[in-house]
Amino acid sequence: MKILVLASRFPYPIEKGDKLRLYHQLRVLSRQHEIILCALHTDPIQAADLAAVSQYCQTVYLLRQRPVRIAWSLLSSLWGSMPAQTAYFWDPALHRKIQEIATREQPDHVYCQLIRMAPYIDGLTMSATLDYMDCFSAGLGRNARLAAGWVRPWLEAEARKTARYEQLVFQWFGSHTVISAADRDALPLAEAHTVEVVPNGIDTAYFRPYPTENQRYDVMFVGNMGYMPNVQAARCLVREIMPAVWAVRPDTTVLLAGARPAPEVVAMQQDTRVTVSGWVEDIRTAYAAGRILAAPIFSGSGQQNKILEALAMGCCCVTTPQVQAGIGAPPAALMVADTPQAFAALILRGLQDPALRADMRREARSWVEGPHAWEHAAGLLCTLLENTSTPTPKNGHT
Repeated sequence: MKILVLASRFPYPIEKGDKLRLYHQLRVLSRQHEIILCALHTDPIQAADLAAVSQYCQTVYLLRQRPVRIAWSLLSSLWGSMPAQTAYFWDPALHRKIQEIATREQPDHVYCQLIRMAPYIDGLTMSATLDYMDCFSAGLGRNARLAAGWVRPWLEAEARKTARYEQLVFQWFGSHTVISAADRDALPLAEAHTVEVVPNGIDTAYFRPYPTENQRYDVMFVGNMGYMPNVQAARCLVREIMPAVWAVRPDTTVLLAGARPAPEVVAMQQDTRVTVSGWVEDIRTAYAAGRILAAPIFSGSGQQNKILEALAMGCCCVTTPQVQAGIGAPPAALMVADTPQAFAALILRGLQDPALRADMRREARSWVEGPHAWEHAAGLLCTLLENTSTPTPKNGHT
């Protein structure tokens, strides 16, 4: 089967969750199917990055977004039906290019990643699948509750607009996927039960336990440090959780590791007990560097890849109930806290009890070694695409 894949970002290098998900899905799908990738981008794509993805694709079409068009689309979203994150990626000229590509390539099926790309299927007659990935309206709603000032009413309005758009695009596709049961249940759809859960996987050969001698820090948090939910989590960790830990263990050290740290995150280094690493060439070294991974993520949505990776490496982890719901790991493998005070208590417990950390390392690794490989997760998508062959009617929804 020839599959036309529509992506809002080129899926390499892998520093964002949507890139991680799509890269491994392409890798597994390419074993049985021909892949035609159409990927939007704003920055030039490096030759090595293009080669890393091209090996899984018959053809790669790079569709460059124009800054002027992005600005106009975002402005138009203020009065239009598209939420801002979809409008950002909408360009009528690129839509025409995708139609030309589909006419030339004649794919059997279209796989559309995220509601951002949903408008681009207008005019295509072949069957199509939408990967919602996360319930973005729920994530925006959580972000709004944590926001302050003028940002809150804007996020609330965006959450409502995104929910309406999530409902609207459902009818444009013959099949639909989402990353977790929690996100499926949060989708504002009467037909949510028909959405297939296709989780992310983990490369357990690559992400594997390191010797504990590498643990130079007591507490760590790993992620894209320019992404607002991660910035909020870092703020909560350093400003709200760690003071209670430092009151008991004053010398406790913290590592904040990940690309593009926001100025607020960089400023946290003013406390000499906090290290902000920035980009890490091999992210496994960051996971291996701490005794406890603390992820106080109360906003955002979807399945937290950083937790899957940390569990695969045998990390002792503490996170929030909403993250645990997206992961589904048992209590023996993943500790859960819903307040800064509860986080501090579990961090102290873990730091003071090496036997507990050792037990959790074993349980975490054992749980991940179950049906969590990318081959299994992407295999679910492969089966779905093969069984969805009925063309979906489109109606001028752009």
